[in-house]
Amino acid sequence: MRIFKAPVSKFFSQRTTLGEFLQKLTKLPEQELADAAQKGAVWIQRNAKGKTLRIRGLKEQVGPQDLVQCFYDPKVLKLPAVTESECLYEDQNYGVWIKAAGVVPQGSQAGDHASLLRYVEVARKKEVFLVHRLDRETQGPMIVGYNSKAAGMLGDLFQKNLISKTYEAVVLGEMEVGSKQTINASLDDKEAITHIEVLASRNNQSHLKVTIETGRLHQIRRHLDHIGHPIMGDPKYGKGNKNREGLKLVAVALSFQDPWLKKIQNFQYPSKLTV
Repeated sequence: MRIFKAPVSKFFSQRTTLGEFLQKLTKLPEQELADAAQKGAVWIQRNAKGKTLRIRGLKEQVGPQDLVQCFYDPKVLKLPAVTESECLYEDQNYGVWIKAAGVVPQGSQAGDHASLLRYVEVARKKEVFLVHRLDRETQGPMIVGYNSKAAGMLGDLFQKNLISKTYEAVVLGEMEVGSKQTINASLDDKEAITHIEVLASRNNQSHLKVTIETGRLHQIRRHLDHIGHPIMGDPKYGKGNKNREGLKLVAVALSFQDPWLKKIQNFQYPSKLTV
């Protein structure tokens, strides 16, 4: 990734367009810059202070004191944009959307066109806010906030472990059908608790129902690898569990008390995992 950063005053003493400035700063063709900006790789900090904002059009006017940044990463820009996603539910406060495997929840400094959050932003024509994440390789329901206050309230439920999250996974090795186990092994020096139940087992693989009480980085994947049953298709954890189909981990349910409706909301996403 190439990072370009400079105040507009480096080349211009008066107001100009973002496109003119970026061409001088980066020496990149206008078409490539336009694509990068549209995909979320260009940022401006007005008067070099305060919040830094994404700017998606090269015709945007910039002044000498504005600080411009361009995070140019051809690998990111070549990622396919999200073109569809199922919405399980929405109201004025939030939506529950299905994130496909391989799709990132939110973008990075180098672009957001390949993220679920950007897809919802464009589809609903409004600013949206991340409430929680699913691993890139994991598919299933994800909550998207429709205003900052709602996102904060829902995020607080996650922080307090007041949202029940259920997953299904196919792991390496046969386990006793019907058996249940709690994995209480700290991750990154923080408490991490995962509950598993074996739904089926054959062909040296087991189909599990998984619930978590905490939300540590890659918690389910790391815990299952920890007990010697890594998830099939996990590119990062485990040995003997690789495949060509991808990670066999699906988020299948979210349940929580809606802060506005004052009732329990249950969102289901049927899994097609089998052994």
